[in-house]
Amino acid sequence: MANDLGDSGQWRSTVESRLGTLETRVHDEARSRAAMDEDMSNLKVEFRAQRSLLQALHDTQQEHTARLETIDGRLGNVEGRLGNVEGTLQEVHVGVQLIHEKLDRLIGAD
Repeated sequence: MANDLGDSGQWRSTVESRLGTLETRVHDEARSRAAMDEDMSNLKVEFRAQRSLLQALHDTQQEHTARLETIDGRLGNVEGRLGNVEGTLQEVHVGVQLIHEKLDRLIGAD
């Protein structure tokens, strides 16, 4: 019987030791899970920030594209008007040449 009590005490000591090891392991695992949760939370915050930044870049690019299209349209109008001015200047140049030739004839006639 004494032997059974000794075995029981040893068994109890072994079980308590194993239980202590399990409790330590559970505590460590819980700490690891908490750290992983915090890391995931931080990644989510970073992801949201990066997504917001990309959205802001997208919006800015669209605004700039719209402005460039407006400027391009206005430049087309300016080019058209410049073509008209060049045509008019060409007509003026021809008229000045005719006047110059007539003056040369009149002066030469004297």
